Amino acid sequence: MHIPKRLYSLDFFRHGEWLYQICIVLKDVPGALAKAAKVLADANINIKTSSSFYLDEYPHAGVWSAFIDVSNADKSLREVEEELRSLDVVLDVIFKEPKPAPFESIHFPVLHGNTRAVIMPRGMFWALWNTFEKIFTHSGLIVVLYDTGKKMGEHAAKRISEMFGLRGKQLVEALTQAGQATGWAITEIKDIDFKNCSATITVKDSFEAAAWRKKPYVVCHWTRGYLAGYLSIVFNKQVDAKETKCLAKGDEYCEFIIE
Repeated sequence: MHIPKRLYSLDFFRHGEWLYQICIVLKDVPGALAKAAKVLADANINIKTSSSFYLDEYPHAGVWSAFIDVSNADKSLREVEEELRSLDVVLDVIFKEPKPAPFESIHFPVLHGNTRAVIMPRGMFWALWNTFEKIFTHSGLIVVLYDTGKKMGEHAAKRISEMFGLRGKQLVEALTQAGQATGWAITEIKDIDFKNCSATITVKDSFEAAAWRKKPYVVCHWTRGYLAGYLSIVFNKQVDAKETKCLAKGDEYCEFIIE
């Protein structure tokens, strides 16, 4: 079973709710988050959504950030802040009311690992590619997307290999993890032959196919290039990818042959 993940960049409120953002820097010790959450619970503050993470700026601490509903709070935010700051595990506290819209705006930049990232709805990809197609023509855009995807796939495989010391089968398994974690697609390796440097890869719910919408032909040229580039590093030999099935043209999923 796959459970969707709502991005923390934006929250949605119900009628009668009064949203605030809270960001707490906590010592990296067991029970720190529980102590902070208890202060909110005791004040009748509802935690809507939250995220906790580590930052290089706080080597011995973690950051807990959340949207909270204070509409039924029986203590003032000043009182809650004082209680939080009195805890031996709390290093800093920030409250912010998200006006005029409930965007998460305490944190910047957005990081993917330690690399700056941006969040783009898939409709933006469609708008970009649709415009580029008019400039480059369809055949020209195919080449641009494939070559770009291949370079990015090579870079990703090298980076993951260096960061986690992965090679061969484990590096391939990391490809499937990364695709799902970042929302690109659900990738499954149906067959792989390390000796002959070939593979068959199934991609379900491809963001690229979804962005292009319905077409009478295969459309996932960036993904095709990315897989070719990634597997070229895995095999230590240049390979190419061909898309044989595509969600955009009515197939159940996208399928790629690497050879």
